[in-house]
Amino acid sequence: MVEALCAYRDDLEESRTAEQEPRVIPLYRSPAAAGYAAPVFGEDYELLPVTADVPPGAELAVRIQGDSMEPYIHDESVVYVNHDPLLPGDVGIFCVDGDMLCKQYYRDPLGMVYLFSLNRKRADMDVIFHRGSGRSLTCFGRVMLHAQPLPEGHI
Repeated sequence: MVEALCAYRDDLEESRTAEQEPRVIPLYRSPAAAGYAAPVFGEDYELLPVTADVPPGAELAVRIQGDSMEPYIHDESVVYVNHDPLLPGDVGIFCVDGDMLCKQYYRDPLGMVYLFSLNRKRADMDVIFHRGSGRSLTCFGRVMLHAQPLPEGHI
């Protein structure tokens, strides 16, 4: 009986030690542009300890480059990303024809996909996917930012 209690105590101490190890998520070194950048999401990352300022549920982090997501996401800032489904108005990390982008997502009823810059002075950086365009689009995740209003007069 004493041996069983000692083994149980050892198991509890071991599980407490495992729980105390900080959770880490990958912070990708190659930036996702709020414009354009080189492809990411290979092995070019460092492990980022999850602290109180990291939103619960964050699965990865990406450094942003450019000003097309201002004033909500600043140049050189780090955004936290999860794999929740994107809803209209959500911001995501996308690979578009080999370039990594951080953009606001919208899909219309006809199946066209729009990736908007939140900084409307940088509307030139918007990306529109017409059905059958042959362009490639991959979503790597949803930026953990509350949904933003869609640009007026564009949808």
